[in-house]
Amino acid sequence: MRVTSALVASMVATTVSIWGGATAQAAEPGAAIVEYFNAPANKYFISSNPADWALLDQYVSIGWKRTGVTFSGYTQGQDASALPVYRFYAPSVGSHFFTVSSAERDQLALIPGFVAEGIAWYAVPPASGTCKTGTLGLYRTFNNGAAASNGAANHRYFEDYSFYQSYAAKGYALEGLTMCLPQSTAEKRLDASRLLKQASFGPTPTEIDRVTSLGTAAWLNEQFAAAASQYTPREYVPQTRPDTCVNNTTQPLTPTSYCQRDNYSLFPTQLEFYKQAITGSDQLRQRVAWALSQFFVISQVDVNLPYGMGDYQQMLRDNAFGNFRTLLEKVTLHPAMGRFLDMANNQKTTSAGISPNENFAREILQLFSNGVNLLNDDGTEKKGLDGKPIEAYTQDEIKGFAKVFTGWTYPTRAGVAPTTRLNGQNLAGTMEPRETYHDVGTKNLLGSTVAPANTAAYADLTGALDNVFSYANVPPFFSRFMIQKLVTGSPSPSYVARVAAVFKNNGSGIRGDLKAVVNAILTDIEARGAAKFEPTYGHMNEPVLLVTGLARALSAKTDGYYFYNSSNGLGQPVFAAPSVFNYYPPDYVVSAVNVNSPEFGIFNSTTALSRINFANSMLYGTINISTALYAATGTQFDWTPFTSVASDSNALLDRVNEVMFTGKLSATTRATMKTAIDAVAATDPTGRARTALYLAVAAPEAQIVR
Repeated sequence: MRVTSALVASMVATTVSIWGGATAQAAEPGAAIVEYFNAPANKYFISSNPADWALLDQYVSIGWKRTGVTFSGYTQGQDASALPVYRFYAPSVGSHFFTVSSAERDQLALIPGFVAEGIAWYAVPPASGTCKTGTLGLYRTFNNGAAASNGAANHRYFEDYSFYQSYAAKGYALEGLTMCLPQSTAEKRLDASRLLKQASFGPTPTEIDRVTSLGTAAWLNEQFAAAASQYTPREYVPQTRPDTCVNNTTQPLTPTSYCQRDNYSLFPTQLEFYKQAITGSDQLRQRVAWALSQFFVISQVDVNLPYGMGDYQQMLRDNAFGNFRTLLEKVTLHPAMGRFLDMANNQKTTSAGISPNENFAREILQLFSNGVNLLNDDGTEKKGLDGKPIEAYTQDEIKGFAKVFTGWTYPTRAGVAPTTRLNGQNLAGTMEPRETYHDVGTKNLLGSTVAPANTAAYADLTGALDNVFSYANVPPFFSRFMIQKLVTGSPSPSYVARVAAVFKNNGSGIRGDLKAVVNAILTDIEARGAAKFEPTYGHMNEPVLLVTGLARALSAKTDGYYFYNSSNGLGQPVFAAPSVFNYYPPDYVVSAVNVNSPEFGIFNSTTALSRINFANSMLYGTINISTALYAATGTQFDWTPFTSVASDSNALLDRVNEVMFTGKLSATTRATMKTAIDAVAATDPTGRARTALYLAVAAPEAQIVR
């Protein structure tokens, strides 16, 4: 059977495989429901009765053990809409059954072989297949005993929807939503922490308080309305550095002391990225823009001037909650992308041997919209009659789009008179059409569409982008990528399908509404709610998020200098992906467990050790104010949320578990950490806090965001 349990005053700390907004109630849920499993019989059992717990805890010798899965339930009178949950027992198969439905209760009472055992707890019945605000759905699966490997007939119950769905592959029937249960304050806090892991650059103790108080919906609406942080606009500089532009380290510094560094490296843009990611109030917008920067990739490999990179990244940030079609056009016409994928100054075929460059045409189809193969709405690949994937586009279509993307040049620089010629490099602004260089022939586009001849450059481009935007692959391809970046690396097909449906129609008939898509991803049943127990749920904690997460856990105030190159040794230098394919491919599979997890593509023994070394340096090292940065303010941490409870190692571990692990710290790791913390004198609260956070970064559980 399956369990339901509630944590009333303390946080959930359950052992899980590392890889494999609510309205506050007037009172804490009164019933704690605990799940047990008997391995020899392959049976699950849940109970809110402490007498059952005491009995089963003594029966370890015959196979009964707590699974770590817990739920919360109501007691009588806690909620006016809560009804009794009836418990039945079937002696012939040794299995229990729970229902809030009076119709099911009456039916079971008439069936020989079922024994009514009274009221187990109280729950709210679903209304029209959904649960009211402030409650979580409890889903039921059924093993009919037909498969020998599954043992005798048995039910298992789930709040974790991803976990529930996974049982179909085990031969269980998915019987749907059965009842709605409350959340304890501790459970709400852990979901708030998880939301901040997904929708920001890391939880802070204060922000966990705010999200718990506001609820998910209100916090997201607040974030959607927050003004965008700004990269400093920088003036054009020529591609070749003038001999006069050098670094001058003479003190005191001026804004122009480091001319070479600040104009001919990404230093200032990377510094601002970390400063704003760690301290900015527009956390969701920045986090989505960071994800978009790994979808619409440009890189220092070809765009190494901060005025261009900053302008491009600001464009992603400003359009993070706009429309995908609008963003697709802005990406296409941004000169930094024009430089990176050779669309700038791309020319039609000429007798001089020039032919259209295909780089951007290929990548807009393969990486920026559709993917390689045709997809179903749930992100799974369509297959032909031969059982093989069907290609999403052809080489002829790449050539067609390459012709569309001819006749565009860099923006005319301020103070320079426009001409009909192609401009030299200028990486900020919007590219400009030059009709003389544009191919006006017909072009093959997606889905057997043919772009008409004699069409001007901008009309040709908008028609081609409309063709891409309307293609059936775009909603599942983009939705799956964004789910991977924000929530889980191997999302279920149903999760992808629900988000893709919002991409296709935001509820008001609008396609490509990014705000609606982001909201759908973060409020989905598989993102929110119960603790996550499905073994493959979550994603590798990518280096940038590890760095910002540790800094935000300590509510850092920073000018960004300490952090600007901190992820380099971890395999993820900001805005410097090795190619247009990002730091890691979205289809990267961890071969040992056959699980899709992109970020594992840069996780190895070297980068794993670098993570620990970074934590050691940050937590134990001295961070001086830089003498190489004009108006430097340095980096300061607020240790108070941790030092204030550090005299009690269990209280300290509870705080670390909430902020760093969203409650998923295993009992084994917790015990190891406690031993190390207790070895530090209770009179040294900072030393204890340092030890706890250092070991938190090193812990296996910290490598996966769940």
